[in-house]
Amino acid sequence: MVRLVPIFALALVGCGRPASAGVDREAAQYEAYRQPQKIVAALRLAPGQRVADVGAGRGFLTTRLAAAVSPGGHVVATDVDAAALAAIPRANGVETRVVAAADPGLEPAAYDRILVADTDHYFDDRAAWLRRAAVALKPAGFIAVTNRVTHRAALVAAAEAAGLRVTEEPVALPAHFFVRLEQP
Repeated sequence: MVRLVPIFALALVGCGRPASAGVDREAAQYEAYRQPQKIVAALRLAPGQRVADVGAGRGFLTTRLAAAVSPGGHVVATDVDAAALAAIPRANGVETRVVAAADPGLEPAAYDRILVADTDHYFDDRAAWLRRAAVALKPAGFIAVTNRVTHRAALVAAAEAAGLRVTEEPVALPAHFFVRLEQP
């Protein structure tokens, strides 16, 4: 019997490491393409900060974020797929959380950074999702979005509709953009 899986769920699973991450060559190619060290650097993280990794999938960025906020920091990795989250290595300061697609699942005023990597184009209503996520930011916190360049215009329009200030970050990522979204 063929089981159909919603495309949304499959796409979010793909936001983490490739399914064949055990194949060194493919993993190295993905690493070179996504350049996670540049994404983490652009977040300007510090020890003790609290970060949300939205659409974390299998944790491609989660453990890197946790290292950047150590000691004393905390990363909440969210995804719609419990099986993908289960693949994230258990580490101090890392929490996984299954969330509904339309709800960030983050508590108010608790996050220094919210990272949305290769995920925002799956939100049914980007502006509504961003408004809900912005409530979770601490003062001076920001939402960082990185995705393929083809999704940039829609994200910027949604951020502006949500009342967020968009700041382009000069991060040289192959075929991807990186923006900061802040409350005015």
